[in-house]
Amino acid sequence: MARSRTERIEFRVEDARAVVAAMERLAAAHAGWVNLLPQVRPEDEPPPRQGLTTLLAGAVHDIPVCTWVPGKRTRSGVKPDTIGVQHAVGTRVKARLVAAGLGARPGWRLLQDHPRRGLLVALPPGTALDEVVVWLLEAGAVLSAVRLSGEWRAEVHLPTEADRR
Repeated sequence: MARSRTERIEFRVEDARAVVAAMERLAAAHAGWVNLLPQVRPEDEPPPRQGLTTLLAGAVHDIPVCTWVPGKRTRSGVKPDTIGVQHAVGTRVKARLVAAGLGARPGWRLLQDHPRRGLLVALPPGTALDEVVVWLLEAGAVLSAVRLSGEWRAEVHLPTEADRR
């Protein structure tokens, strides 16, 4: 199986145009995905987890990972785009987002709100990608266990030849 090629885009919250442009290319191909990773100043880095709780707790994301995946083309049509946030908040993420003014938009469908696997939402067709990026960045900031610097890195996973078929 061919591995995807990854492009990295460094950006600030105020200017995510390059990320939106990359997402538009992936949306047209119905393949690939984008991870949005907030940057943290060294003094704000969470301490490494140690001991038995590391094994029992599973993956914990003090620094959230936000993901957008374009809808795949299938025999029955194009599936919805999805967004997700892996976080360390635990339970009641939906309530925390609503309190911050980041409740689901019209047509957004909650697929998962799990303390370890994170939040997963299906988007309706035609959802504006710039609005998706803004929502993900704001949700990432709300769900972060540490202070974020305002700088982000997008990892754009480009489709392979197999994905394009």
